[in-house]
This record gives sequence, C-alpha cells and structure tokens, in this order.
Amino acid sequence: MTSDLERLLATGMKPESPSQEELEAVEALQVGDYEILSAKLVLIAQEGKEVMTRMGISSMLHSGDTLVGVYTAAGDLVAPVLGTYLHSVTGQIPIKFILAEYRDDPSVGVHEGDIFYCNEALYGGIHNPDQFALMPVFNDGELVAWAVCGAHQAETGGSDPGGEITQAKTRHDEGMKLSPFKLGANYRLSEDLLRIMENFISRAPRMQVTDVKARVAACDRVRVRVQELARKYGNRVLRGLFRRMIQQTSAGVRRRVGAWPDGTYRHVVFMDTTGHDASLLRAQVAITVRGDHLIIDFGGTSPEHEGSYNAFAHIIAAHCAVNLYQFPFHDFPISSGMLENVEIRVPKGSFFDAGSEAAVSCSPLVGAMVFPLLGVALSKIMYSGEQRDLVCGFCTSSASAVMVSGVNQFGYRVTDFMGYPLNAYGLAARHDRDGVDVFGFPHGPWGKAPDVEDIEQEFPLLHLYEHEQADTCGFGRYRGGCGAAVGYVVYGTRYLAFTSSQKESKFPSANGLFGGYAATVLPGIRVMGSDVLERMRGGTADVPTDDYELAGQVPVGGELILEHQTRGVSVLHEGDILAASTNGGGGYGDVLERDPEAVVADVRNAVISAETARRVYGVVFDFESGLLDEEGTKRAREQQRQARRGRSRPYAEFVAEWSARRPPEESLKYFGEWPSAAPNREVVRI
Repeated sequence: MTSDLERLLATGMKPESPSQEELEAVEALQVGDYEILSAKLVLIAQEGKEVMTRMGISSMLHSGDTLVGVYTAAGDLVAPVLGTYLHSVTGQIPIKFILAEYRDDPSVGVHEGDIFYCNEALYGGIHNPDQFALMPVFNDGELVAWAVCGAHQAETGGSDPGGEITQAKTRHDEGMKLSPFKLGANYRLSEDLLRIMENFISRAPRMQVTDVKARVAACDRVRVRVQELARKYGNRVLRGLFRRMIQQTSAGVRRRVGAWPDGTYRHVVFMDTTGHDASLLRAQVAITVRGDHLIIDFGGTSPEHEGSYNAFAHIIAAHCAVNLYQFPFHDFPISSGMLENVEIRVPKGSFFDAGSEAAVSCSPLVGAMVFPLLGVALSKIMYSGEQRDLVCGFCTSSASAVMVSGVNQFGYRVTDFMGYPLNAYGLAARHDRDGVDVFGFPHGPWGKAPDVEDIEQEFPLLHLYEHEQADTCGFGRYRGGCGAAVGYVVYGTRYLAFTSSQKESKFPSANGLFGGYAATVLPGIRVMGSDVLERMRGGTADVPTDDYELAGQVPVGGELILEHQTRGVSVLHEGDILAASTNGGGGYGDVLERDPEAVVADVRNAVISAETARRVYGVVFDFESGLLDEEGTKRAREQQRQARRGRSRPYAEFVAEWSARRPPEESLKYFGEWPSAAPNREVVRI
C-alpha cells in the first residue's frame, strides 16, 4: 500500500477544506434555497435507490444493505439514501482516489459519461461483497458532483461460496477485488469488462451482471437529476448548497459534543473466534470528550491474527458512523461534516487494523464489535444530559449469517445470503422501556427482511419455523428485545452448500446497561439426515418449532450437531435442517426492579421461560392461571438480595482477586500479551 493511499484512507472520510469560491457561494444562497434544494437532493437519491431495487436481484440488495448518494465534486458526502451508513461514509474514498490518481492521467481521465466501479477494501470499501458504481456529474463542462450506488452482493468468487470467506487466511482466498477502474465511457458499459466480472463470479453469473447494471442505472438516474438541478439553478448554487449541508452537520456535532461533560468513558467487549479457531479476542474503547472535540480510541484491542476476522482502520471508522448517526447525531443532515471534529484512533497491527495481506471479507463481523462498544460508552456520556432518552446499548449484530450455494429447484445456480436473520436482531433496552423485538439490521437500520414466500420461491429451502425466540433478550428492569428463531429445511434439490459467520457463540458482546444482563448467545444447530420432510408429508404436527425443540426436545431422527455459529463450507442434503437464529439486545437496570406483572406477561407471550421468571427475576406465579403471587415474589426477591449481600466484598479485595485471574491458556492464543493485549508473535501470511 502506497503512502498516498494510506493518507487517503486515514483522511478521506473528513470533508475537504472549502475554497473561497465555495464559501462565497454559501453566502450567496437565496432564502429557501437550502431547505428546498437539500430536500430535492434526498428525493433524487431516493429515486436512484428505487431504480436499483427494481432492477437488481440479489437478496441483500433487496434487504437494504445499500447506498445511493450524491457527493461533491471533491468527493464529500452530502445526500445519501440508505441502506447503511457504512457505505455512505466509505463511498467518499474511491472518489477521492480516482481524482488523485486518474483525473490527470491521460490513459484514464475523468470525463462526462464515465462509469467507474470498485469493490476493494484496501481502496475504501468495507469488504469485497460490497460493490460500488460511481459516475461523475458534469454541467457546462465543469465537474459539479458524483453519484455513487453500492450494495452487498453475496458472491465474490472466493475459495468458499458466499462472499464472507470464514476459512480465509489471506486476501488471496477472497475472490474478486477490484480497485477503482473505468467500467465504461460515453454512458456505455464495456462488455469485455462485464464479461471479466461474470467469469469471476461463476457461481452466480446472472446475479453479477444484473446487479452491476442495476447499480449503474441508479447512478445514471441520479446523474440526470443532479444535472437538471445544475442547469436550472447554476453550478454556483450547487457548490454553495453542498458546502452549507456539510457546515450544518459539522456545526451541529460541535455544539452537541460541547454540551457533553468532559471526561473519558470506557468499555470493553470480547469475541470468541478468529473465524478459524475458538479464541478470546478483546476490543476496547476510550471515548474522550474535550470541549467540542471527540476522540474515539480503540487502544488495547487484540492484535491481528491469521484468521478471517480482521478489519482495516477505515472499516472501523465507518462502523463508528453507524452509532454516531443513529444515536447522538441522528437529527443532523447525513454528510461528511459529521466526522470533521471527530478523531478516531485505531491501533495499527490490531485486528481492527490488520496488515494489507489480511483476510477482511468478514470485516463487518469485526466492525460490529464497535456497536456495543460505542453503545455503552456513549450512553454513559449522554445519560446525564438532555439526550437521556437516546441512551441505548444498541445491539451486537451477531446473527448466524447463512449463505447458501447450489442449484435451485428451477435448475439455476444460486449463491446468496439468507437476508431474514440479518434483519431480525433485538435492540437493547432503554432507561424507560423495553428494547424492540427483532427490530432489524444494525448495520442498516432501513433494512427489510424478505418475505418467506420470496425466499422459498428463489431457493431450495422450506422454513421450518421463523418467529421470536424465547430467552434471547438481555434481562433487566427493562428487557432487551428478543432475537428470532429461524430454521431451514433443504427441499427441492439433492444438496446445497452453506457457510455461516458469527463472532460469538459462547461469550456475549451485547452488554446490558447499568446492571442489565447481556443478551443470550446461541450455538450453531443442524440436523443431518432428519425425517422432518416425511413427518410433514404425513401431516404430523410433531416437528420442531424453535431452537430448543430442534436441539433435542422434539427428536427428528438423524444426527444432531451443536457447534460454533461460524462454520466453513458444509454440504446439506434434502431433508437436512439448519438453524440460523439471532441474538437479542442487552437489558437495562436491576432484574429485581422489573414490574412482576411485566415478567408474567413476558412468560405468557413466550418472550421468556417460566424458569427465567423464577430464577432470574424472582417472580412467583401460577403457571396455569398466570396469576401473580405478590407476597411470594417479595420473599423470593428479598432472598436474592440477601444472597447478593452474602457474595459481596470490599471493592479493594474484589479488585485484587479479579486482577489476579487469568483465562485458560488455550483461549489466549490470539489474545496478545495478557492483560495488555499487546502483540506477542509475528503473523506470517503467504
């Protein structure tokens, strides 16, 4: 990686310094120009997104892992429609790379009608399943803007199907990696280059070509509409409008941070796999508020490793944007101004910023560690101020993201994500209410879970069950939202390959707030050689309806396998069952302060089990009638409080004992030095 590219990756998400001409254009804006034209830009991006969605076919494109946006001539974000915040902020880096490297290169250049394309994480992407089309927008011969369209596509031609190559050891296992290049000129795609990409993605060639054209068509629609604005109002008005949108966000962020109490706020989470091996990895953050300046420092995070769960610094910064835009800065325009006064420090050589040869196709799993880190740390900051109602531990983004590959029931080759589990996480509780059950996809809050019928029409699968999963929520005075129970049966094909990715299967990262419990972790479950199809054909109701029943309460024959949620390629045959269930959100506050009637209602609604009500919440009730025993509950809760007092000890004594504890050596292979997590060995990639 060149030093120029490293500099661009480090600074490309921040807005470029305004020219005097831009500042004068801001002052020249007429009354109402900003309000009317900024809204028009969002509508333009929305129209582009509709074009892409109607033309594209991949599951994640329809589920909402997308971006269509308008960027300044210099590549700064001004008006995205999402999708996911990730792509909106990283979409800036390829533009700035093209301008720096190719604009003055006579063999490439940047001209009206050009179409650029990329998917390479080293040049600003998140991971190579995310593909982007980019088009410059000209008016009267002047470059006035850029249109960008991106979407996740679950096949990259890697060593394993599905794009997120859990068994990758280096970047060379991960398939097609396109640095920004010119895919077409004069508003025409180059068929030879399309054929190259189609050849790369031979597991799903129809999806590759169709979705490339969908992205480009969306960009072109945005290009047409922005040109219409420029012709009507003039290039100077657009320059002023764009700079004003960036200024609005930047000024709002400075004011808000300036109102927060100065100090440093910390949190730490863990993951229990490298993608290859079970191992404890630590991620931690220290957020410092200093006046109107915000510093987010991930020092102390475990070193990079040989597995597939690594990321780059700009990927981590993009995941920070997901938290910052959704919670403390949710009411500001979505523009590059958000990060102008935010400093994000990611230690080089950590698994948050690994070497350029590292495998990073699973980087969203790594970046998702940022969600509970910032969710808890920012909540500590906001709790004492006017943003208290936004306090939320967010969620973990840890569903068993199943990818399937094979020949479907109609004879077509298919490789794609199962989008529903990714859009069915539980959101953490807040200070005054329970979390949201199966709320959505934290990477993309506008995500849409596909209909069961659509999935069964496209893929050789039946849904054995799909509903909320009991006891997946974090318990507390207010409980977190539940995750989903999802079970698939292979049907209509002789066999189907699958992989799945998960960053935690034993150690939860979706922590609770202020005494609330963490969310429940889930094992990987599959049954090989089941008789469930015979049972269904025979009309029996004796089939599993959730993970608990699948794991043994309702035997379905065959071999039951319990494993980590991260699984390399395995082959399922017709009748085999695979669970792809999701985590809930963390709880808030002391479980013994939860309204007992709310606990009984949770049991009645299958949110929690009767055992959880009794053992965790200390609630006594008659299971048959659902009637609460108030006196019995008071006694049970007092007994739990007495037991807590019996376990208590002076703080200094607790710290001395806790500091001397050390996990088993076999779990620390990739952790780094204990307890600092400093690098303790050389990582060799070939």
